[in-house]
Amino acid sequence: MLEAGALVLADGGLCCIDEFDSMREHDRATIHEAMEQQTISVAKAGLVTTLSTRTTVFGATNPKGQYDPDQPLSVNTTLSGPLLSRFDIVLVLLDTKNPDWDAVVSSHILSEAESDSTNNDEDLVNSWPLATLKRYIQYVKEHFRPVLTREAEIVISSYYQLQRKSATHNAARTTVRMLESLIRLAQAHARLMFRNEVTRLDAITAILCIESSMTTSAIVDCIGNALHSNFADNPDQEYAKQEILIRQKLNSVESES
Repeated sequence: MLEAGALVLADGGLCCIDEFDSMREHDRATIHEAMEQQTISVAKAGLVTTLSTRTTVFGATNPKGQYDPDQPLSVNTTLSGPLLSRFDIVLVLLDTKNPDWDAVVSSHILSEAESDSTNNDEDLVNSWPLATLKRYIQYVKEHFRPVLTREAEIVISSYYQLQRKSATHNAARTTVRMLESLIRLAQAHARLMFRNEVTRLDAITAILCIESSMTTSAIVDCIGNALHSNFADNPDQEYAKQEILIRQKLNSVESES
């Protein structure tokens, strides 16, 4: 009897894996193929077949002992560089002492415990219901296949070259797979914005995602702890500010070369 695993059952959806570092060596070898080729080859009881694993993998792991910021991710997580490079985004969440952030977290938890829901109802007036959001995401996934514009190609290519030049601490991340990750993230943002073209804004957003997933940043030096990130009050203004910063850095690199 051939039994499908979690990745096969999650085909077309999302597979969440906790304690990613505790995975057996055989399963780690299997997930390499699943994340690279989106298939799993099975040879069992004389049956040889290939199963589809077109799924997004969301993995969580703890560091090996105390997290050492001076060591690369592969050492801290005991995950190999080739496996880490298959993830589009790798967020390092450090529980650092930050009084301001502690106040935000405690205020949020206390507000959730309040019995009065009047304010919450008012906040949700302009928000989409979960069912509407699901239908929107499903629609854009099925009907939109964004293609890169020339402007987006230049931005993504320049950033990739910059990362290749400055890659020391995250050498395992700055491979050709990073370029593929940038393209996928930019296309995903274009879909989210209901576009069939990947614009410069989509490319900038993809770069910000990659910058947030790096323990050392090539452009945004003040990215800080990803755990302490929050939604901006004026996202359009924040995007415009980050776009100026990134384009200035990329233009300076192009002029040097």
